Amino acid sequence: MTNDIISHQTLKTNTAGFASLLGQSVAMIAPLGAVAATLTGAAEFAVGSLPLAYIISIFGVLVWINTPYQFSKKINGAGGFYTFNAIGVGPRYGLIIGYMMWFSYFNVITNAILFTSGVFIPGTISYFLHVNIGTYTWIPIMTAFIAIITFIAYIGIKPSLEYSFTASVIEIILLIASSIIIIIKAGPANSILPFTPIPAHGWSPIFVGMVLAIFSMSGSSAVVVLGEEAKQPTKNIKKALLISFLITGVVFVLTSYALTIGWGISNMPSFFQSSVPGLIVTDKYIGLPFTILLFAFIINSLFAGSLAPLNTSSRMIFSISRDGLGPRFLSKVHPKYKTPYTSILFVAGLSYLISLLAGIFLTPAIGFLYLISASSAALFIGHILSNFGVGISYHKMKSFNPFLHAFAPAVATIILAIAIFYSFVPPAYPIDYSIITAAIFIIATAIGVLIYNRKHPEAIRKAGKTDIEIQRAISSDEALP
Repeated sequence: MTNDIISHQTLKTNTAGFASLLGQSVAMIAPLGAVAATLTGAAEFAVGSLPLAYIISIFGVLVWINTPYQFSKKINGAGGFYTFNAIGVGPRYGLIIGYMMWFSYFNVITNAILFTSGVFIPGTISYFLHVNIGTYTWIPIMTAFIAIITFIAYIGIKPSLEYSFTASVIEIILLIASSIIIIIKAGPANSILPFTPIPAHGWSPIFVGMVLAIFSMSGSSAVVVLGEEAKQPTKNIKKALLISFLITGVVFVLTSYALTIGWGISNMPSFFQSSVPGLIVTDKYIGLPFTILLFAFIINSLFAGSLAPLNTSSRMIFSISRDGLGPRFLSKVHPKYKTPYTSILFVAGLSYLISLLAGIFLTPAIGFLYLISASSAALFIGHILSNFGVGISYHKMKSFNPFLHAFAPAVATIILAIAIFYSFVPPAYPIDYSIITAAIFIIATAIGVLIYNRKHPEAIRKAGKTDIEIQRAISSDEALP
C-alpha cells in the first residue's frame, strides 16, 4: 500500500467512537420516523396483530445481526457487506452482494424522503389544520430535504454522527414516555389480543407485516460501512450493532402495542389510511402541545434516518468503485473533508430522481410502499446470501463455530425466507411489484458480474482488497485475514 493511496483514497480515519457508531446504528433505524412510516406500513397488513408481528421480528433481527456481528470481528472497511463477502467468500460473491445491499440502502433514502415530503407532512397539516397544501407541494419540500442532508453528509462524517447520536437519544425517550402514558390512559382497552393472530385473521398478513417490521429494526447493520472511519472497529462496531438492536427492539414492541390499543384493535384496518395515526393517538391521549413536539422530532428522525443511509450507500459504492469495479468518478475523496463527495452527490441526486418519479406516477403513499418493499426485498436476499457467507468465511479462517456460523445463520435464513414467501402469497399491491423490481436488479447484477468476470478476471479479483489493505496500513492489525 503506497502513501499516495493512503493520502488520496482514504476516508478520515479514527473519527467515529462507540457513541458515534451507536448513533449511526439507531439513526439508520430512525425510531420515531420508523413509527411514523414503517410501523404504519406494517399495520396495513398485520392490523390489530401489529405487536405480534414485532415480537416475531425481534427474533428474526436477533439472529439476523449475528452475521454482520461475526463478520465485523474479523473484517472491516467502507464496503461493509461487500468487503465481508468479497474477502471472506470470494470476489464475485462479494461484488454481487455489494450491489444488492447498495440497492437496498439506496432505496431507504428514496422511501424516506418521499414519505416525509409527500405523506407525513401533508397528512399532518391536513388533519390538524384542515388545509390541503396541494397535489405537488411535496416536490419543493423533498427538494429542500435532500439538499440539506446532502450538505451535512458532504462536509464530514463527524458532524453527521454527532447529530445522529443526539437525535437518537431524544427519540428513544419520547417514544418510551408517550407509549407508557397512552397505555396507562387506555385503561380497560388494554388486551392480550394484539399478541395473537386473531385480529389479523390468520398468519399470512402477520408475516407480510413482519417483513416491514424486520425492516424497521434492521438498520443497525448499516454501521459496518464505517469500518474505515471507526475507532477500534473490530470492537466498537459489533457493540453498536447489538446495543442498538436491544434498545430499539424493546421500544418498537412497546410503541406498537400502545398505538394499537390507542387506535382501537378492531379499528386498525383504518390505521394506515389516516397518514398520521401516531400523532392522532398522541393528540387524543396526551394533548396537542406534546403532539406538536412529537411532530417536530418525527421530522428530525426522518431527517436523520435519511442522512444515515446516504452515508451508508455512498460509502458502499465508493468502496466498490475504489476497487475499480464501479464508475471511477465515484472513488474520489474530498481533499478537505475526507468524504466520498462524488459518491454522496451521485447517490443523493439519483435518489431524488427515483423518489420524484415514484411520487408522480404512483402517488407518494403508494410510491413509499413500493420503494420500501423493494429495499427490504433486496436487503433480505443480501442477508440470506451473507448468512451462507459467514460460515464459509470462518471455515476458511479456521475459526468455525457450529452455533454462531451455521445454526444461527440458518435460523435467520429460514425466518427471512418465510417473510419473503408471505410477501408473495397472497399477492399484495404494490409489494409484489417491488419484489419483482428487486429480483430484476439482482439478476441483472449477477449476470453483469459473471460476464465481466469472464472478460476481466484479474479486475474482479481486486474486490474488497483496497478496504483490507487500507485497514492494515492504518491499524497494523495483523489479525485481519
